Amino acid sequence: MSFEKPTRPVLKVRKPRALVDITPAVSSALLMNELQWIGLIVKPIDYSLKGGILHIDAGAELKIEESQMIEIEIYVSDMECANSANSSIKAGKVEKVPIENGKIELPDWASDVTTLVWFPVRAIDDTIARGESLVSQKQSVVDGMRMIALKLEFGVFRNQVFERTIAVHFTNPFHVSTRVVDKCNDGALLLQVILSSGVKATLHVKDVRLDLQSGFDHLGKGDGRPALSLFPLVIAPSSKAGILFMLRLSGTKDVDDAENADSTLNITYGISGDRKTGAHSPIPVKSGDSEELVFKIALRLKRPVLDPCVAVGFLPFSTDCLRVGQLVNMRWRVERLKTPEDASISIDEILYQVEANPQNWMVAGRKCGHVSLSNEQGSRMEITVTCVPLVSGYVHPPQLDLPEVGEANISCNPAGPHLVCVLPPAISTSYCIPAI
Repeated sequence: MSFEKPTRPVLKVRKPRALVDITPAVSSALLMNELQWIGLIVKPIDYSLKGGILHIDAGAELKIEESQMIEIEIYVSDMECANSANSSIKAGKVEKVPIENGKIELPDWASDVTTLVWFPVRAIDDTIARGESLVSQKQSVVDGMRMIALKLEFGVFRNQVFERTIAVHFTNPFHVSTRVVDKCNDGALLLQVILSSGVKATLHVKDVRLDLQSGFDHLGKGDGRPALSLFPLVIAPSSKAGILFMLRLSGTKDVDDAENADSTLNITYGISGDRKTGAHSPIPVKSGDSEELVFKIALRLKRPVLDPCVAVGFLPFSTDCLRVGQLVNMRWRVERLKTPEDASISIDEILYQVEANPQNWMVAGRKCGHVSLSNEQGSRMEITVTCVPLVSGYVHPPQLDLPEVGEANISCNPAGPHLVCVLPPAISTSYCIPAI
């Protein structure tokens, strides 16, 4: 009886070198919900890619537009080398090849040179973008990330396989924030809308229209356009522009519904950018497609406090300097300005809450409780809470909140400080040894 031993390879490479490398050519974010070019730098490393097939698998919320042709060109850094090595390859040559089911056949002339493969994709985001107040933070970069899986089959009988997954960032063209520049007692408001460029391209704002929620009306023509028309407005990369709207308060039956509703800002714009650096003009699907783009963003406007019924004032500290580890009394004066019309807040007791960062402050008193305040106009009382600062430096002080009254009925006068200075603890002399 004979047994055949399995064949063993004569040589075994422990760490084989890579025969090809694929890296993304785009260095910054692309436009969300628009057809954009994505570039791949395909670099052979002393190995021919003749007959190679590139598989592109788009991840979730990402679609490859296969109706468009793929563009393959010589990478610019290898232009001179390619011209001297192969005279048949012209400088700046671009070849268009089709893509079927995510597969691209590389041309023969691209087998020995570094090439740039451009294919069109569209990142899909069905949620409407939301504006923010001036102090809010911008959207996280992770929200616009999309993944693309790549696989290149090459070599004899395509026995060599190179796989890589790349991440591409998409973003909205604008980051929008709002702030009230001026307000009058008659209900007139001057609203400033700040447009910040979110891409590395020049944005051309051609028109802006603000559709207001219930509880607000436009002053002037009432067509939703800005108070001053400065269009077209050019916004350079990493820059900002401000637009002013004249508004006024209008009567509404349900204030809560008006506070929860959204206003919509419609921006008609164009974009001028280079696809090698990031966002650029979208690829036209049809010959008659317009170059004008429309971006919509939701803004939630809050009715300002024009006729408050309660005033909350921050009183000075009991000590001139705050130190880590020393007790300090936080005092607020609450005063009734008028009898509230809402029956839910016309009570003799008011609920208060003290909010403080636990990493910066330790609240030694009651953080939550009820205090008595008469419904008569001019009645006042003080709320005192003892706190201990835990860290030195400029920190946010504890804040007093009246949940049952609501921000629309509270006037902060005098307002509390935005930051307070806390000194390090005093040096102890218990362990000091006198000098000899």
